[in-house]
Amino acid sequence: MNSAWLSVPDGQKPDTTTLAVCFAPTGAHGSTFAGWRDRLPEDTALALVLPPGRGTRVDEEPVTDMAVYADAVAAGIRELRGERRLVLIGVSLGALLAYETCRRLLDSQVPVARLCAVAGQCPGDFHGRGEEVTVEDARAFVAGTGLTDPELLADPEFEEVLLPPVLADLRLAAGYDGRRGAVPHVELRAVWATDDPHVPEVTVRRWAEWTRGECTLASVEGGHYAHQENPAAVVSACLGTLPATRPSRRFVLGAGATAVASTVLGLGAVASAAPAARADTATPSKEDTSFDGDPTDPVALAVAMIRQNTSNPGDGAVTLPLARMLQDLFRSAGVGTEIVPTPKDGNVHFFARVPGRGTATKQPLVLLGHSDVVPATGDRWETDPFAGQIRDGKLYGRGALDMKGVNAAFVAALLRHVREGAAFDRDIVFWSDCDEEQGPYGVRWLLTEHPGKVSAGAVITEGGWVLNQRDGTTPMIASLTCNDKRSLLLRLETASYATHTSKPFSGQAVIRLGEVLDQLGQWRAHIRPNALSREYFTELAGATADEAFAGALREMLDARTDQRRNRAGEEVVRLSETPELHNAMLRTTLAFTAARSGYYPSIVPGTATAEFRAAFLPGADDPGRVVAELRSLIGNRATLSVVGNPGESEQEALDRLRGYLATPDSDHDTDVFHAWRSAVRRTHPGVRATACQFEAVTSAVPFREQNVPVYGMYPFTVNRDMLKRMHGTDEHIGVEALRQGTETVYQLLAGLRTDA
Repeated sequence: MNSAWLSVPDGQKPDTTTLAVCFAPTGAHGSTFAGWRDRLPEDTALALVLPPGRGTRVDEEPVTDMAVYADAVAAGIRELRGERRLVLIGVSLGALLAYETCRRLLDSQVPVARLCAVAGQCPGDFHGRGEEVTVEDARAFVAGTGLTDPELLADPEFEEVLLPPVLADLRLAAGYDGRRGAVPHVELRAVWATDDPHVPEVTVRRWAEWTRGECTLASVEGGHYAHQENPAAVVSACLGTLPATRPSRRFVLGAGATAVASTVLGLGAVASAAPAARADTATPSKEDTSFDGDPTDPVALAVAMIRQNTSNPGDGAVTLPLARMLQDLFRSAGVGTEIVPTPKDGNVHFFARVPGRGTATKQPLVLLGHSDVVPATGDRWETDPFAGQIRDGKLYGRGALDMKGVNAAFVAALLRHVREGAAFDRDIVFWSDCDEEQGPYGVRWLLTEHPGKVSAGAVITEGGWVLNQRDGTTPMIASLTCNDKRSLLLRLETASYATHTSKPFSGQAVIRLGEVLDQLGQWRAHIRPNALSREYFTELAGATADEAFAGALREMLDARTDQRRNRAGEEVVRLSETPELHNAMLRTTLAFTAARSGYYPSIVPGTATAEFRAAFLPGADDPGRVVAELRSLIGNRATLSVVGNPGESEQEALDRLRGYLATPDSDHDTDVFHAWRSAVRRTHPGVRATACQFEAVTSAVPFREQNVPVYGMYPFTVNRDMLKRMHGTDEHIGVEALRQGTETVYQLLAGLRTDA
């Protein structure tokens, strides 16, 4: 049985239980899968997508709209599938077509057993901003693939048949924006060809962020068209059965894959490439929300939280399984809970409330954590980022530091008080936010959409650090942050002209971009500590045992000119054991996050762009002046623009940022601040406890705008290596430091008890 858009080749068994629908690469049609028929599993039938403009539909007008294409294929699949298990397989551009078709099938309640992306760029690589693709672009593409004899390309009749479908597909990709639409929940296999010059392994790995289900990375020998060069291996990678027990998708992806001659690396082989994990840290399934340990043990809690993969791809994380685990913990302790859904499926806020008792009249204290974490697929980890592995006294995993370790300390300390029958002088609310890293449904959304849900008297969230002396073991200073830096996204663009790679020229856009980035990377703002930073560095000068460091600190604080302050401040940074942290607390900083250019290997691109964030201290540099200074620095070699909210002008974005920077510091003459300072004295005798400026951004601003004091703490000791791995590879915290930090949180809450 065929449909207008699908064909089932003759000679296949009629009683198959699986239907594999194959999407061809750019410009191709079903014959590209000719080598697959004799290599399919016994229970599998093959269906080929037949787009117009090629093959048997050569006389029809090609489709250049992704939505039209995917809707048509999905309709054909619904007609053809019957009761069979459905697998979608896309090669190169076909991977995007399969992905969009999968979205539509799932939206119409048609189950998709597996989605396979072979040698394909992921949806996030396309933003619908491609320039109009020309016939010359199509001709260059065909020549660059190497699959067509150059003599045939010179034949006008052959070119007339070959180029229109290629041109249509290139335009299809140029107008595609993969960020539109929800990320589907589907099992996904991303297949990387070891000799692929166009789509490297790092690109294939990014597919993990485009499914909410399991994602497995496999590698096969071959180039970009390995499905033709090595069909048996690609068929096995796409249609091979999974073992009964599977490691988590992050374990597979984090371990990497190594090519073996003519062999797909199955899950077992991939897992064995990773460092051996302890037997007691096996990752549970994604749906497992149980916790069998002691809920007052912060280490066990942190491990369980890390094992819940709550990666945030940019539009919010799936946090419902973790919320259910927390709900079970608090309900078992007799504490009331609430899960508040957001418009995104599986993206939820979690609340637990311990009511104040007796004559409690004070507004609640909110322990504000966030359950989402940044992805862990961009760089190779030495450990599985979602196994919660303990090694050499350190707990490894995405979110160990930011901020599931803090969440575990909050929960364990609070439940310990509940177990003791504590009576607090106010309600204590634990709130786990779902969209702190990115996404539209975070703290501000909840406070706006659910007014009165959280009426806070004070908030404690992520923030200040506990640092050691130079010996690395003796605690030196603890800080509680009372304000955040705020950042501005800036975009840099260089332009020249596009041409064939055989004719390179001086002043290429990519080279110019690199030169400008190098210059911006050398730029340094003036050292300008604000009031909070001055308070912190004054305490640090008295806390450190390093006399040279203390002297530099005092010289910086006493300086009356920019020149002296800059010189002394640079010495402070040089002598600091945590130079990146202290540098960020003293000045405006630039952090470079992305660079993009090029869309085809035989084209020198005409433009190149980069994005970076400028982070500002409240009360220090004016954002508008910094932008003007950077523009003056780069001159006419590049265009620098401010990236604001949709529809926002540059001036509006700058004014909005100025408003954030003008938000007053949280008052540190409050009972909560004093309770924290007393807790530090009990858990870290002799250590100075001070108010501080946070070097990053948190969810505190909406509360501070309402004059609610917000304080930030990472209650455990950290060192430079731990700080550098925040949002980075092999993120970790110390196990004993986490226990001691939890004791600090416990002692802080003890200061609010009425039965003590």
